[in-house]
Amino acid sequence: MTADSMPVTGGGAAPAGGVQAPPPPEPAPVPAGPVLGFRELSERVIASAFDRYPWLHRVLMGVLAVCAGTCVVAVVARLSPLPLIPLPLFVVAGYALWRARGVTERRPLVNWVLLFAVATVVGFWLISVVGRWVE
Repeated sequence: MTADSMPVTGGGAAPAGGVQAPPPPEPAPVPAGPVLGFRELSERVIASAFDRYPWLHRVLMGVLAVCAGTCVVAVVARLSPLPLIPLPLFVVAGYALWRARGVTERRPLVNWVLLFAVATVVGFWLISVVGRWVE
């Protein structure tokens, strides 16, 4: 230790000079890229899910088959054709899922998956509405 780097005791100011820490480095400039919106984020998420989990298509088709089977069984159990109302929506959802399986580009994949999701949700909603009607 040198005299310049010794701490000063007793109210005086520290002498100039001595051992000092180097100034912090300047932050690296961030390259200006395109700002991603909701559409691009959803495209990435859906495409990565379909790429990462190849069995997802079969599971979703199985869920649609169970829903359609439930509608058919409900017709027999309730002796009413009303439970068949959601069936066309499940067919549309199955078609959309079938088309989404062969798509390689992100934008059409999102469109088919969105059609599948909307048709499935509206089909579930119709099941609940028909369930209230038949009670």
